[in-house]
Amino acid sequence: CTIDISFLSSVGGEDNTSLASQDVIDQMVKDNLSGKSTVVRIMNAAPKARLRNGFDQMKVKGGGYRIDIGGGSSNTVRFYLNAEGTEGASSTYGDISIPEGNLYFSLPCFGSSVKQLSSKEGNVTVRPIGWHTGWRRRK
Repeated sequence: CTIDISFLSSVGGEDNTSLASQDVIDQMVKDNLSGKSTVVRIMNAAPKARLRNGFDQMKVKGGGYRIDIGGGSSNTVRFYLNAEGTEGASSTYGDISIPEGNLYFSLPCFGSSVKQLSSKEGNVTVRPIGWHTGWRRRK
């Protein structure tokens, strides 16, 4: 699955148009209970994700993101996007499907900016949220 996204950020520290609404904030994962986090900002996504190297598509909507500040330089960008899902669609491939709802991700970053994401092709964690989602995938 390939999804094109863009992280909105403030310009010059004065632009508030990238700040997320309360609805977006409420949908963020709440797992950084003891650490610090940046404010939640808007994340845009292309209207469709490409599945199976572009042979199939799935509708997606943007979501939100924040940076969880760890000790030293171990910061993590946490973000989500809303997916239409593939259940019952022709884009289901074998026994693999994507449920409708939010998909949660986390990536390592350097500093406190999404401009410094790790460029090493590596692990992206897809985090199932909720009881018995029916799918689990962690790389």
